[in-house]
Amino acid sequence: MSVSDDFSPVTEESPLEDVLPSKLAARTLPALIEMGVETAVDLYECVANVGSNWYRNFQGIKREDAVELVNWLADHAKDLGEVTERFWPSGCAPSDLVNNADDDALPLLYDDINGETTHLSALLSESNQVLSALPETLSGTQGINRGYDDNSLEADDDLSAVRVWLQARAVNPNTLSQYRKEAERFLLWCTMERGKALSSITASDAALYPRWLEELGRLEPDAWQQKWNLPQTIWVGPKNAPRLSAQWRPFNGPLSVSSRKTSLTVVRILFGFLTKTGYLRSNPFDQVSSKVRYLPGEGAPKAFADRSLTPRQWEAVLEHLDHMPEGEAKLRIRIVLALGKGLGMRASEMIHCRADWIAVRRIGDEDLTVIEIVGKGDKVRRLPLAQQTLDDINAYFSLRELPDVTSADPSTPLLAAIRRKKNEAPQSAGISRSGLYRVLCDFFEAAAAEVQERSAADAAKLRAGSTHWLRHTFATNALKTMDINLVQNAMGHASIGTTSRYLTPEESQIAQAMKKLPAL
Repeated sequence: MSVSDDFSPVTEESPLEDVLPSKLAARTLPALIEMGVETAVDLYECVANVGSNWYRNFQGIKREDAVELVNWLADHAKDLGEVTERFWPSGCAPSDLVNNADDDALPLLYDDINGETTHLSALLSESNQVLSALPETLSGTQGINRGYDDNSLEADDDLSAVRVWLQARAVNPNTLSQYRKEAERFLLWCTMERGKALSSITASDAALYPRWLEELGRLEPDAWQQKWNLPQTIWVGPKNAPRLSAQWRPFNGPLSVSSRKTSLTVVRILFGFLTKTGYLRSNPFDQVSSKVRYLPGEGAPKAFADRSLTPRQWEAVLEHLDHMPEGEAKLRIRIVLALGKGLGMRASEMIHCRADWIAVRRIGDEDLTVIEIVGKGDKVRRLPLAQQTLDDINAYFSLRELPDVTSADPSTPLLAAIRRKKNEAPQSAGISRSGLYRVLCDFFEAAAAEVQERSAADAAKLRAGSTHWLRHTFATNALKTMDINLVQNAMGHASIGTTSRYLTPEESQIAQAMKKLPAL
């Protein structure tokens, strides 16, 4: 193993074992690799996403080790990204970062009666909480819609009530992340735009929120300022800005119709909970239509078709796969393609998939090898596994020095963290979301390069591909031969309405049918 003791050049893809100082690597690498943090960008993203307490997720990494690792990231910030105060464990950031924080670059939340101001930076928590505090006048302790007599939450303010809701209803990490984000956005909108506590929001305020979401990032500044109190620059900022940096904003652009539906659905769920538990006397959203409007250009029939691959594009994918050299990388991408396009699995399901998801079950009159996918809401759907896919998985396990999947440790991840050395010991850590993303993006980029001269359009489509495109492709293909109810169950859709969105006729079919109609 080659571990650096000098200031080695670092790229995002640099394996940590090659670039970390040897003594630091000896203390921290085993714990990092066990959790799937293998490259420089893996470490940067982990710290940036979690914040100052990130090291507590790694058994054996001490606080002083975390400080050294963040110091190393700061030394290579030019190559990896900005390192801010929140990267260091609390109280360990360099004094120049703490003292030179650009508070003026952050929006003000409110001006109190004494002329003092509270900045958004002072209210943001690390990413595992919804805010850290609210000004007393906006905390909800005196909210006009508070149900003091029947409050079963034992919460005295709005933030406490929201946190109880998250603990009670956000039962898995994906749900928690989504609920937390939307609750925080709404809390900021209430207190910053409306100047009210969440528990003082009225039906009139609630009716404005859908309109505000529609117009955010779409109106010209002058038109926006005529309708709303705070400029859009307070709300919209760059993607992936560190949470406590001056660049962070609650949004990074206009919301699509599906994103607006999600935002409003989560807020309605929150208010339903707060009302039923007696924290609020009434639900202001009960008086607001739940229908989310399509804006011009949204809801076009081609929405899903544009995010799935045509038969010709899929041929290009398989052609590039055939050209890859034999080995672990090829087997891994074959399995990813089979799980996504062959079985319609989500990215979150792929990264959590374990050996014990695959089993032999009696179905009808035959014994079949199946994969039991644990999807959203921990619902399990059982799908037959093609023999070729099973053979690929077993071959992949063999290269990882593991027994066949049905004999392996049940907790073994189906997709391993990306290995960097041929003679490296087999790893038990599963692939990370960012690792899966990079593997597939690199593959699609290489496939696009092969097809570029034949069809620039196909190449562009492949470059835009993702794990969810594989799922879309599965759905559009399955509906050509399977009943919609079967496809709904196979994809784990809660509503058949979601599945039906894949039934859009091809534009060529519409064009041919329209030719038969009279012009007048």
